[in-house]
Amino acid sequence: MTVLSKENTNEIIGKIEKIVLPTLEKLGLELVDVEYLQEGGYFYVRIYIEFLDKEVSLDDCAKVSMAVEDDIDKIIDEKFFLEISSPGVERPLKKEKDYVRFTGSKIKVSLKHKLNESKNFEGMLEKFENDTVFLDTGKEKLEIPFKEVRKANLVYDFKNI
Repeated sequence: MTVLSKENTNEIIGKIEKIVLPTLEKLGLELVDVEYLQEGGYFYVRIYIEFLDKEVSLDDCAKVSMAVEDDIDKIIDEKFFLEISSPGVERPLKKEKDYVRFTGSKIKVSLKHKLNESKNFEGMLEKFENDTVFLDTGKEKLEIPFKEVRKANLVYDFKNI
C-alpha cells in the first residue's frame, strides 16, 4: 500500500497546478486550491476553482475535469478520484491576494504557534499588508504574521439568509 509523504504530495500538487492553470486561464477561472490526499484506501485529487464575479457551475467543473484528467493521470501511479468543485461559502484563504480580496469579511484563522494564549481566532479581516493579517476579533485587534497562519477561511453568516 502506498503512503504519501509530504514531499511527494507537494511535488505532485505542484505538477497538478502546472497542468490545471492553462485550462483555468482559458475559461476565465481562478485556482483556489489543490489537494492530493489519501482517505481510507482511496486517493483523491481535489481541485477548487472559482470565478471572481460569478458562481461556478457543474458544467464549468466538468469542462475542467475533461481537459485535465488525462494529463493528471500520467503523473499519479495510484488509482484516484478527481474532484473539481467550487470552494464553497467558507472558502479557504490560501494566497496573499485572497486576504486582500476578502478584506472586510469575517474569517477564522488557525495559527502555527500561540498568540495571546490561543492558536484560533475569528473576526473581521481589516486589511492585509506587509505580510501581516490585521484581524479585529471584537475583543482585540491582532497583527498576525502571514507565515504564522496554518489555515484560514471565510466564515459564512447563516443569520443573513
